[in-house]
Amino acid sequence: MSSSNNKETTKISLEIDNIANNIIKSMKKGYINTLILLALGKEPSHGYNLMQKIKEESYGAWNPTASSLYPHLSSLTDDELITFTIEMDGKRERKVYKITEKGKKTLKILLKKQRSMINSLHSMVIFNLEESNYSIIDDFQGFFDSDWLDDMTSDSKKKKDKFAILSRRKQVLSFLIDKLENLANDINKEIVSLKGKRTLSWL
Repeated sequence: MSSSNNKETTKISLEIDNIANNIIKSMKKGYINTLILLALGKEPSHGYNLMQKIKEESYGAWNPTASSLYPHLSSLTDDELITFTIEMDGKRERKVYKITEKGKKTLKILLKKQRSMINSLHSMVIFNLEESNYSIIDDFQGFFDSDWLDDMTSDSKKKKDKFAILSRRKQVLSFLIDKLENLANDINKEIVSLKGKRTLSWL
């Protein structure tokens, strides 16, 4: 391959990486309020400690800065999901944030809805990308979660919407069952082969 082709390939690869990174940044922004509520659900915290806690407990996947964190803290305070008290740190004042009862209830709903969203994303990945490297166990586990079934039995969805969603869910489950059956067959063949080799070794 020529040098010019290599440069063009590298350029395209970098462009794709940049696009993917921008999409990931947007996705992360959608989770920051949940992360703040999760961290404060454990114990009250001031802003800097909160940034460190989110960074450490998310293994660096989220690394909020003061400029990105404080607008969310202000918004959550306005919505009465968190509150704060003023404490003195030497001669400086600092806000120590604490989750409210309203915040705890909101967090519970957020976690339930986000689990449902993740399961739905996995469903699409499984159904549309059959050769994906996604873990079957992780994806399959979501289908035993009662949340999605509770959602289907609620009166908030029309019958035709429930029918469409459940039909799609059944298709994905059928696909997963096929994959599991193929995996079981491969394992069984290996077991039979190993039994044969073991018998021969005794002769």
